[in-house]
Amino acid sequence: MSGAIRRTLLCLAGAAWCASCGPKSAVQSPPSSSFDPDSIPEAFAHSTAALMWPGATRGWQITPEGDLYDGEVQVHVEAVSGTVTAPAPKVIAYEGRWLPVAHWWRRSGDVEWRFEGVAFPEPAPRDSQLVASLAVSASNHGTSPQPARLTLSLAPPPRDPIFVAFDAPEIPSPAFTWGASGKDTVYAWADEAKPGTSWAREWTLAPGESRTVRVLLPSYPKSADEIRKLARAPHAERVEASRTYWTQVLERGTHFALGDPEVESALAAARVLLLSCRERRGPNWLPIGGPFHYRDIWLRDGARLIAALSVTGHTAEARELAEGFMRFQWPQGAFLSQRGQPDGSGQAVWAFEQAMLRPAPAESLSRYVDAARRTWKWWEWQREFGRQSGWPFGLMLPYADPRDAELAVAQMVGTDAWALAGYRSTARLMRAAGLDAEAAGVDQTRERYAADFVAALDRTQSRDIPASWQQVGRDWGNLAAGWPCEALPPGHPRLLALAMRAWKEAGHVGLVTYGHRDSLHGYVGADLGTWALIAGRRADADSVLEALLHWRNASGAAAELFARNGDFGRNLPPHPTSAAALIALTRNALLFDDGDTLALTMGARERWWRGARVERAPTRWGNIDLEFRHQGDQAIWHWTPVSVWTALTLPPRTVMAGHPSPPLMRRSDTVLMAPPGTREARVALRPLPAPR
Repeated sequence: MSGAIRRTLLCLAGAAWCASCGPKSAVQSPPSSSFDPDSIPEAFAHSTAALMWPGATRGWQITPEGDLYDGEVQVHVEAVSGTVTAPAPKVIAYEGRWLPVAHWWRRSGDVEWRFEGVAFPEPAPRDSQLVASLAVSASNHGTSPQPARLTLSLAPPPRDPIFVAFDAPEIPSPAFTWGASGKDTVYAWADEAKPGTSWAREWTLAPGESRTVRVLLPSYPKSADEIRKLARAPHAERVEASRTYWTQVLERGTHFALGDPEVESALAAARVLLLSCRERRGPNWLPIGGPFHYRDIWLRDGARLIAALSVTGHTAEARELAEGFMRFQWPQGAFLSQRGQPDGSGQAVWAFEQAMLRPAPAESLSRYVDAARRTWKWWEWQREFGRQSGWPFGLMLPYADPRDAELAVAQMVGTDAWALAGYRSTARLMRAAGLDAEAAGVDQTRERYAADFVAALDRTQSRDIPASWQQVGRDWGNLAAGWPCEALPPGHPRLLALAMRAWKEAGHVGLVTYGHRDSLHGYVGADLGTWALIAGRRADADSVLEALLHWRNASGAAAELFARNGDFGRNLPPHPTSAAALIALTRNALLFDDGDTLALTMGARERWWRGARVERAPTRWGNIDLEFRHQGDQAIWHWTPVSVWTALTLPPRTVMAGHPSPPLMRRSDTVLMAPPGTREARVALRPLPAPR
């Protein structure tokens, strides 16, 4: 990557904008190491952050108390000046709210303690070991000398831990200890550290004086000599290496320059999290549910992660993860990663389509066609068995006990909705492989299944779409029926009724409750946002996006489940599915390629219309560059031409003034159609009258 591009990404003027030249950077640049973490927005009642890395099998949590914990060992940090112990930090923030160099401050009287933490992997070929480099600075801001003492103590997990490392021994062997050199195995390293569970430094700081120390914390114990070799690279070098690595990784993907620093940094933070939540299992890469208490594989979550990476230009990573899903196909054809979750079959096949068809069909497509065909045959076998059974809902897929979000044993509507998505994906994979006749046969079976789905809904006598055919359980997979499953057309009244019910229960368009009115969920209702876009309900979609943007912590990450007061309890952020939801909705608001036409700017915010640019966006018709702006009384688009019609949605609160110039066509007052091969469009606008 050129120095100019890198300087652009790191430039502090990332939020700068001019209407003629567009945004200056793709993501907010990380501030200098002296930035104030307490100035970064924090939506939750307790601030926490993750030190993580792709391939590492453990992650370090920076706890709300300012300690560190990896599931095996706690590192308790005590910072004292005289008799005053520094309280917990107010905020633990990433640089730029996206780049995983964590900062947090604490204060004891006149002494200010600044902490900076960064993670790095052990040198290749090993990548499971994660090492945290922690630099701590003590500064006297008073007018007289002040004592300062820093103590770091190693301890086992708390009595009732939120998470433990799956491979942590019941009794540490060897015992927890610090070290500086030698062949003894240690859990923490510092220069001149002595064996024992605690390490400390003391100073008397003159007014204005600062002292800094550095420690290394490996996620797995190793010899002090090995850690000492890793310590040869100074902390500042590790920080700069992390900045360089993540800047270059994001630069290889889709470039979002929207003139909206909050959205740009949110997209960057989401991509960093998704790329970090990958772990090797044997030869395969697999998506994990989170760096802490969700270090396992759920097809229902991993499919979202794969899709989000596939639409943001991380094609290689998405395809590696999709290949890992092949481990979960059973001989009968179903995909199952967690007991009682047959919706994983549809999610796996959908993930194959998302990863393998953008920006062009993969060379290894035949493997995934074969896998999808076997799953389709399993679905058809299940439906035929149900047809013969005479059950009231026999044509729907069988009972399941997900032991997860739905909290019920029933025939889940989401299982059938995701199966319908899988039928569609199977046909698309087959067509991409040149199997048009076979794809047409799958389409016919999907049409029958969709008709049976509607008939089953009518049989429930529900006004919307219930969680299960037996009308028990909590909303979950049914919320995806409109998108991405497209089990019903977007204008179907049941989809509107479902959205209205979900939003009413939450008391806010964009938010969804889970089980209790006070419990909000970070991603389960986000699919309603893309459904709203497709259904032409732009304001509703924007409310969903606004909620996803708001409920993030100072490192740019969201929790899965939290109270209205921001307390996430034991459900720690970051959660990658929330990150994937934010990516999906933002990207669909800009470019939507899930239908037969390319749809541009369906939900582009007014701020973006000052001039925005998206580069290297993968679609089912190749990589696309897009520029758009609202200039004077005109809307102007430039994009990479595609082989299908393109739908162009006008800026918010505007309508077309007159008729567009041929070959452009008017679909509605707010949507313009461009024929295949078109690369630019402009149309005259007039403001939409304000509602009375």
